[in-house]
Amino acid sequence: MAIVPASYHETAFYDAPEAVWPWPDNSGECHCLTLRYSPDDEPSADMAASLPPQLLRAVPKRKAEFLAGRKCAAEAIRRLTGQAIFPGMGEDRAPIWPEGVVGAISHSGDRAIALAGAGSRFLGIGIDIEKLLSEEEAADIATQALTAHELYSLGTGIDPFMTGLIFSAKESLFKALYPTVRRLFFFEVAELSAYDEEGSGTLRLTADLDGGWRKGTEVPFRFGHFEGFLLTRILLPPRDAP
Repeated sequence: MAIVPASYHETAFYDAPEAVWPWPDNSGECHCLTLRYSPDDEPSADMAASLPPQLLRAVPKRKAEFLAGRKCAAEAIRRLTGQAIFPGMGEDRAPIWPEGVVGAISHSGDRAIALAGAGSRFLGIGIDIEKLLSEEEAADIATQALTAHELYSLGTGIDPFMTGLIFSAKESLFKALYPTVRRLFFFEVAELSAYDEEGSGTLRLTADLDGGWRKGTEVPFRFGHFEGFLLTRILLPPRDAP
């Protein structure tokens, strides 16, 4: 990790981060920041100095999304702690958050987003941003992200919104659970068990996972829209919370 220098914020490579909260509940002790960036531009030498070794030879798009996501994260951390910390990348490629902070980062198209909260309030945090799917995109994703039961529940045809919602919620679930599970797991370990038009939903685990996560556990999520993107979010309370 590194403290973000002031010059890091002064570039046309991306917009200044802005706060956003498109979900039906209040933000509590979390901060969510988003920005637009140029995914096809090569970062400047000064910006590239913040890249981890794993990304020094990456294509410009991967470098750009990394830097944009970390800039959002640094601003979220600053609002939490008073200090802008640029999260590094671990050997497992997950963000390294400063002590006392949990969070998640996502990006899609030219938009990056980060959500961070106090580690004393949350066991894990997950966020995902996705552009709205076309019917063709939904058909491709459904075969990867939806279980047979989910496909059956949706009936005939592929619903682009529901496919995108389930896919995004599972992406958020992975990010929220990973700090305690500490291994990769795939889309079939959870299924959509409920959702409503107000922006609330629930995923149910279909298998046991490391870290004490048991089959049948239900994990609530929230979803909303922002500038043509679908955003999902998961906030896991501490294990001793009621």
